[in-house]
Amino acid sequence: HKVSKHNVACVEVNVEKTKSPMEQLLLHGKLDGLIGVHGAQLTQAILLPRNAHVLELLPWIPNYISGNWVQRRSSPTPLGVIFHNTDLNHLGYSLGRDSVPLCEGEEGENLKKCFLRKGKKGNFKKFLWPRRDFNVNPEPVVKYIEKVVIPSEESRNMTSCDEMRGRLDKRFVWYNIWC
Repeated sequence: HKVSKHNVACVEVNVEKTKSPMEQLLLHGKLDGLIGVHGAQLTQAILLPRNAHVLELLPWIPNYISGNWVQRRSSPTPLGVIFHNTDLNHLGYSLGRDSVPLCEGEEGENLKKCFLRKGKKGNFKKFLWPRRDFNVNPEPVVKYIEKVVIPSEESRNMTSCDEMRGRLDKRFVWYNIWC
């Protein structure tokens, strides 16, 4: 991987573990990028330095739970609205059904029944935002770092948006990119 030739360090950023707002500001101010599942903690990306990168992982959600608004490609997510007209490079990546371990092997109407089952053995509460877990394949994250983050750090010159888009597949959503 091209990543192994560069000084790339992946660290966990959890603002709930910081001691003060100043520590959060200092922590985020030293990052070149932030990658995470769509959610409130990614709003902290507004503290990143100029031209930093934000990769928002867009979870798979069935329409009958809360709609597929988070994977909509025609308009930005709420974070996309926050980051619009900033100097951040913000992309989304649509996670597939395989990212949700609940109800594996179920399809069609059985999948819907499985997700919507309530009670002690039900899955509905497990799928609510604060309790969900996602399986994220590292390949798209590595591809994003290799094809977008590292080249922009190396060249520091303007690349056409079409050229940038051509580096990644259609599951990446381009919200706010400086190219």
